[in-house]
Amino acid sequence: MLRYYIADMIDAAALPHPLSPKVTLLRPHAESAPALPYLPGVVVTSCDRAPGLALAVRDTAIGIWWRDPPSVVALLDQAADAALPDGRLTVGTDPATIAAAAEELVGTGSLAPPTAQALIADVTQVLTRFAAVSRAHHLAIRLEVVSGPACRRFHQDHVRARLLCSYRGPGTELAPDTVDRDAGPAALCLGTGQVAVLRGHRHPLGAGRVLHRSPQGVSTPRLLLAADADPD
Repeated sequence: MLRYYIADMIDAAALPHPLSPKVTLLRPHAESAPALPYLPGVVVTSCDRAPGLALAVRDTAIGIWWRDPPSVVALLDQAADAALPDGRLTVGTDPATIAAAAEELVGTGSLAPPTAQALIADVTQVLTRFAAVSRAHHLAIRLEVVSGPACRRFHQDHVRARLLCSYRGPGTELAPDTVDRDAGPAALCLGTGQVAVLRGHRHPLGAGRVLHRSPQGVSTPRLLLAADADPD
C-alpha cells in the first residue's frame, strides 16, 4: 500500500507505473518535508512533480508540492486587505494566455508594483505547471479573498482536477475518508504557498480516499488561488 511518498527531485517519468512498494524507500527531503503523519493516497515532493503523480497513479489522490514559501508571501503579508486581488477567469492553457490571465487577475487589486509582479510570476508558474500535468484545454481560475472558512465540512469536489494554493493565510486541511466530516480533525494542514492538486469525482481514476476543507479558526482574510481543469 502506498503510504507517504516523499521524493527529492524525482522525475515522474522515471518511476514505475503503477507504483510499487519500493517507491516508499526514496529518501525524504529533510528540510522541505518534515515528519508527516500517515495519510494514504497523498504524494508529497519537494519539487513540482507531485501534481502529475496524483493525476496519473490510481493509489494517489492528492499531490502536494511542499515548497518553501515564495518571496511574494512575505510581501502579501504586508499588504492591506483592501488591496488584495479578487477575480475569476476561464481561459485556454497556452503559456501566453495563462500569463495574461495571471496579470489580469492580479490587476483586480491595488498591490504595490513589486508585490503584484512577484504574484503574477508565481501564479503563472503554478498554473502553467498545472495545465501541463492535467492536460487541460481550459482552466477556470479564481484568485479570491476568502474571509472565514468557505468549506467547514470535509469533502471531495465534483471536478476532474483542482489546484489550491493559499498565498496569504494557512492552506487547505486534509483528512482520510474515514474522518468525521463535520468535526474533523485534520490529519495534515498545508502551509502558505504550498501547492496541492486534488483529483475529483470526474477524474477517470476517481477522487481517491482523501478529503479536504478550508482551514478552520482563521480570523484574517486569506488570498487563495484555485483552478479547475476543463470545467463543465
